[in-house]
Amino acid sequence: MACGMSQSALRPQQLNTLQSLITKHIADPSLADFAVSNDFAITSTERGVNRWEQAHLVAALDVLNAYQSDRRARAACQVAGHYLGKRRQFTDDPRTRAVEFLKRWLRTRAADAAVGEDEVRGFCGLCRDILNHPQLFPARNPRSFLCTIAEVYEHLQWQLREVLEQDHTCAELARRVLSLSRNFLSDVVSYLLLAPTDLRQTDALPSLEIVALWQSLPDEGHPLPGRADPALQHTMRDAWRSQCGSLVAAILGTPWCVSLFKGAGADDAADSRPAGTAVSDSAVAEAAGMRPGPPAFERISEVRRQFELGELKASGLAGAFRSAGHASTRRLYVDVAQEAFDLVYLLGEVLVQFHRVSDGLGDYGMIRVAPWLHPFLETLTDKVHRVKSHLEKLNDAVEGAYVLARARGGKVEKPAPSTRMSARAHASIERAVTGRDTHVQALLQAIDELRARSSPERLPHVMEGLGDACTALRSVLTSLEFRARVGGSFPELPALGNAPAVGVEDGSRSASTEGQKAAYSSHLQLEDSTASNSEADVASIDSEAGAAPFEPAVVAPVQVLRGRLWADVHRLVSARCGSRLQRHDRRSLLISGGRFFIFEKGSVDKVKTEVDIQSGVESCRQGPGGTLSLTVHRLPDGATEEDGVTECKEYIFEFPDAQLAAAFHEELVRDRPWCS
Repeated sequence: MACGMSQSALRPQQLNTLQSLITKHIADPSLADFAVSNDFAITSTERGVNRWEQAHLVAALDVLNAYQSDRRARAACQVAGHYLGKRRQFTDDPRTRAVEFLKRWLRTRAADAAVGEDEVRGFCGLCRDILNHPQLFPARNPRSFLCTIAEVYEHLQWQLREVLEQDHTCAELARRVLSLSRNFLSDVVSYLLLAPTDLRQTDALPSLEIVALWQSLPDEGHPLPGRADPALQHTMRDAWRSQCGSLVAAILGTPWCVSLFKGAGADDAADSRPAGTAVSDSAVAEAAGMRPGPPAFERISEVRRQFELGELKASGLAGAFRSAGHASTRRLYVDVAQEAFDLVYLLGEVLVQFHRVSDGLGDYGMIRVAPWLHPFLETLTDKVHRVKSHLEKLNDAVEGAYVLARARGGKVEKPAPSTRMSARAHASIERAVTGRDTHVQALLQAIDELRARSSPERLPHVMEGLGDACTALRSVLTSLEFRARVGGSFPELPALGNAPAVGVEDGSRSASTEGQKAAYSSHLQLEDSTASNSEADVASIDSEAGAAPFEPAVVAPVQVLRGRLWADVHRLVSARCGSRLQRHDRRSLLISGGRFFIFEKGSVDKVKTEVDIQSGVESCRQGPGGTLSLTVHRLPDGATEEDGVTECKEYIFEFPDAQLAAAFHEELVRDRPWCS
């Protein structure tokens, strides 16, 4: 009787809790009366789905049906044992209503070929929050309600992973970024040819889009000889020989510009490269049937030097900008060309590779490369802002020298842009930067959306490898060419999966490697207990014993943001004899939201110990060789926070390097120096 009264007393609280959780996670106004509606009474324990599309959803449905069948059978036994009334209680008690609520959705979606991410994530969150209330749903059977919900939650997590793999939102956003970038760069190039120059040959060109300008480029160094138009080449011959024209021609002739604007042909050229090779000018040229010309950056540097020295006879600049008073305008012109060249490289060489990742692996792949993608997007955003800023200043100079002067009836210095040139230049800058709905605004918004959709918060699991696209990305991101385009402020990128960290491919690599080896050397005497089951086979890596310094083969961590750290480490314990330390097992560590998580041995999703950093970390000391000693207060097995009981536990962890150990140490003792 006491048990029955206890369950009756819990019922209102159970219903209220379930109602609040459903309202929190499921955006459906019709569910506002879940606690009192008659729609969630017990239904058949048959699957009710003839043919399914989503394996994990139908598996979760089977788990719920098995729970109800087992619960019904136990109720029948209790009736035979004179515990009357139990069967009727199970028809619409809170547990039954929650199960039926989940079953209704699973039956509907299991046969649906397209299940939305937000929908799956909502039901994942609902199941996870139900697990936070064991006191409301005490276990009475081997297959308990919470155990069943945990199994359903696991299947929903797997389903979410599949949804992310199939979702190509990031691919669509990357495609939009590329499309908007083409629009933006095409108008930037048009403006450089028209606004501050006297290249009146452009009046004869029907279009100034980059794919049309290719037709008029000179034969020498032409990126796509098959597209050359002799008539247009003759028309633009003198324009391309000028300093301004040669700058634009050099940018248009780069393999990255071809990759960005040519489309499928460029993709085919990229795909024909062996896996893991970086893109060089000559390699892409050969793959696409191109004849490489002089490097664009050399042409930009040469024109900058000529402008600084006042060698302007063949500049192609309008007369007003050849005077000594417009030296800053000439610098602005070259700066715009330089930034546009860098932008062409970043888009045509790097972003297209990220697009390949998202095209082949869906959002899951793009999220997996987020530690590389997000710093790149920051740099890309900065480049776009710089081009915009330089263009606005250059446009102010052009407007003052020619547009406003003409409008006021004043005298303008010759040679001057034609009326058609000025009109086309104004249309270009208005579309790109100064208008109401500009390319630059749309581009920056698309970059922000891509960054948000590729957030690691959307990733429920970790994937080991990304294939050839990531190999190609790594080659590009470690190249000196990439570093030359992005500058020294670009951060060192972390490793992905089991790959080493991303560094620059130059002469400093050997020194860096030696420095890492030195950092791994430890004054501790270490033994690896995972090397063999026999003590006789345990190999000491003590340097005095003649072994090489230890280089831990662990995955380098990814710091997502300040206050959130992840690392894979070895846990060290004392050897049976003496003071030596040996590796005992592998653990994953996480600091997030002011809490310190120690995962179970070999697991990346099952937490063994969870500690509040402010109240649960008694001491934390950094040792030699990337080690960290910790004393924490944790809950004993089987205890809850309400019990008010903790036990003291000491750990020694070996990190892959001292820098990472220092980062964890800083987070664990922040604002509490007495713990150190």
